[in-house]
Amino acid sequence: MEAGYTANGVSFSPGKPRPWSDKQLAMPTTNANYDLAPDGTRIEALVVTPAAEETKRSIHVTFVLNFFDELRRRAPLAK
Repeated sequence: MEAGYTANGVSFSPGKPRPWSDKQLAMPTTNANYDLAPDGTRIEALVVTPAAEETKRSIHVTFVLNFFDELRRRAPLAK
């Protein structure tokens, strides 16, 4: 929920609460499912993805064998 507010000196008046998003937050595990940016202007949240959207996505996995050999080939040490 979110609510606007007004502050005047020592007086604080909250506005009417309302949902901040129509999306359902994911169930938290050991960590919080949301975080507020340090400047307070943005929020990042883990939301539930509907099952229909999950089936549309493709999963791409890249396995790099002999990683350090490939790294040396692409970025040789300067002499």
